[in-house]
Amino acid sequence: MQSVLEVNIPFLGIPIKGINNPILVIKALIAVDEEKVIETDIFNKFAKEFNDATGFDCAKGYEYWNYSFPFSSYYVYITEKITTEAIGKCDIPINHDEKYEIIQLIDEALFPENSVIKALRISRRLGKQILFRSGEEPIEVNTKSLKVKVLYSFPLELSPNYIDNSLIHLLGVIPIEFVETNMLNLIQFENGLWSAIYSLSFPQVKNWKWIWDANWVTLIEFSNLEEV
Repeated sequence: MQSVLEVNIPFLGIPIKGINNPILVIKALIAVDEEKVIETDIFNKFAKEFNDATGFDCAKGYEYWNYSFPFSSYYVYITEKITTEAIGKCDIPINHDEKYEIIQLIDEALFPENSVIKALRISRRLGKQILFRSGEEPIEVNTKSLKVKVLYSFPLELSPNYIDNSLIHLLGVIPIEFVETNMLNLIQFENGLWSAIYSLSFPQVKNWKWIWDANWVTLIEFSNLEEV
C-alpha cells in the first residue's frame, strides 16, 4: 500500500518574467511512489548552505527528487525536513523564526527571485493555504485541499509568445477570482492561457491542470475540488 503525504502546491498563477502576480497555494495529498526518483544535487547544496550558515556540520542532503511530487513542493518539504533533523541532531541554538530566516536566504540563493518557492515556503511556515504576492502580506484562504497525481514535468523557459498589460492583469485576476467564487471554469481558462502564452498543449481532461513548478511546469490530475 502506498503512503500518502500532504504537501503544498502552487495551484493557480502563471509566471511572467518581471511581473509580480498572485499565486494560490493549497494543500494536496499525494501518493508516494518510491520508484519514481531522479538524482539531483539540490538537496546536498541546500544542506551545505545550511551548515555554512549555522556553523554546524549536521544537515545531511538527499540524493533524489521523488517525482511523484511537483519539484517545488518536494523541495520545500524535504529541505524543511533536512533543517528540522539537523537542529534536533546537534541541538542547534536557533528558534523557529531564525530557522525560517536561514531557510529563506538559502532558497533565494538557490532559486533567485523565484516567487513560487517563496509562496510555498511561507505557506508551509504558516501551516495555511494562502494567496501570495511577493512583497505583500499573505492572505489565508479556505479553498479545499486536493488529491493530486503528477502526470509529467519539464523545464520551463519564460519566453512568452505574446504579452501585454491587459493579459498581465487577467493573469493576476484568476487566482483572486477563484478564491472568491470557486468557479471551476477558471481552472480551464488558466490552462488555456498556459497554452496561448507558452505553447503548452491544452489538457483535454477536465481535472488536469498545468501548474508553475519553480523552473519547471508540471501537469497534474486533481480530485475532490468541488464548486461551492
